[in-house]
Amino acid sequence: MSTPQQPQAGWYPDPQTPGILRFWDGATWTAHTSAPNPAPSAPSAPAVAAVAEPRKSPGVDTNTVWIWLIVLLPLASSLLALLVPWRSMFAMQGWMMQSFAESGPRTDLYTFMQPFDIFFSPWWWAITLFGWAIYGFSVWFAYLDQRELRNRGIDRPFPWPWMFLSIVYPIGRIVVAIRRTGAGWGPLWGLIATQVVGIIVGVVISTQITLATFQFLTTIARYGGYSG
Repeated sequence: MSTPQQPQAGWYPDPQTPGILRFWDGATWTAHTSAPNPAPSAPSAPAVAAVAEPRKSPGVDTNTVWIWLIVLLPLASSLLALLVPWRSMFAMQGWMMQSFAESGPRTDLYTFMQPFDIFFSPWWWAITLFGWAIYGFSVWFAYLDQRELRNRGIDRPFPWPWMFLSIVYPIGRIVVAIRRTGAGWGPLWGLIATQVVGIIVGVVISTQITLATFQFLTTIARYGGYSG
């Protein structure tokens, strides 16, 4: 072997084996060899942390009592609204029609304010307060529902604060539960039925109010007129 140009000890290319480093102790070559240090590679882009897919839980029962309360309580509010005598609240009192007939055409402030008597009716306030109570309890039930689903092993159930947007929570919750377990269609059909009943009740009440308002205005035109 040839002597390295540097007399000091260190690692030098092996003159007999290309690509290998051999240790020179300052006087002779030793038996210690080493591969040369690899060239530094370009820094790789940071790895993007993969988002783990939600864990499936087939066969888990997701029909909690809380989701059914959330789905069915609005039905009670809708049926309660049907008990309100909407048409009678807009009906003109007999003494007013007689007064109009005796005094002739006139414009009476109470005549135009009478349709707003509905806002002073105990029925109106009862329905309003009942609706707000249902809303508040539903938010609480959504929290209990999410906690119960976690206790049953459902991974990442739908967040309960969406209940503040009313129907958003039951829809999202039902969809997520079905994706996780493959079951839980019952609350979905219950929600659809409740919404259909609510629409029917809304149409019935709107029809009653429209007819009552038309009758009210017709009575004014017949007995009182709009000119003084």
